[in-house]
Amino acid sequence: MHAHSESEIRKSFINCSKGAAQRINIPHEVAQAAWDQLIFLSWIDPKSPRTGYVVAETENGLRGLVLEKNPHKGKGGARMCQICLTLHPGSGVSMVSIQRTKSAKDHYNTVGTYLCSDLACSDYTLGKKKPEGIRQMEETMGLEDRADRTLANVRGLIQRVAEAMGSRA
Repeated sequence: MHAHSESEIRKSFINCSKGAAQRINIPHEVAQAAWDQLIFLSWIDPKSPRTGYVVAETENGLRGLVLEKNPHKGKGGARMCQICLTLHPGSGVSMVSIQRTKSAKDHYNTVGTYLCSDLACSDYTLGKKKPEGIRQMEETMGLEDRADRTLANVRGLIQRVAEAMGSRA
């Protein structure tokens, strides 16, 4: 991923208003990320731990989504992130909802998916982090192919939301 300014990141969000994007809490460490070591940018809002953000480079430029984590914790068994395909204990994956409108008034107009609770998909894909207590599936793909798959999955999610909103990602 290439380096992007805070302004570019704020302008990338497709499922919130410009005013809401200006109020997004972008922690200093996110803006100072090691961009070349990321597949896509993601973080949890430290002031609102149920809110997360993903930003990826797409064919149509930088695009981002505001996510809301389901407050219910998963219990028992393993769950898989739909972006990086990492297995986690039940609490390591969260159901997130993504508004398909820029208006927060319509709470039922959402896309849902399962993502790593800490949104560290890049680190899991690149082998920098491993979930505790869960044996991962054996992969025959190389690291670069796994990174490409993770990027394709996050781009697909952004595209799904954009199409539901009647726009292009």
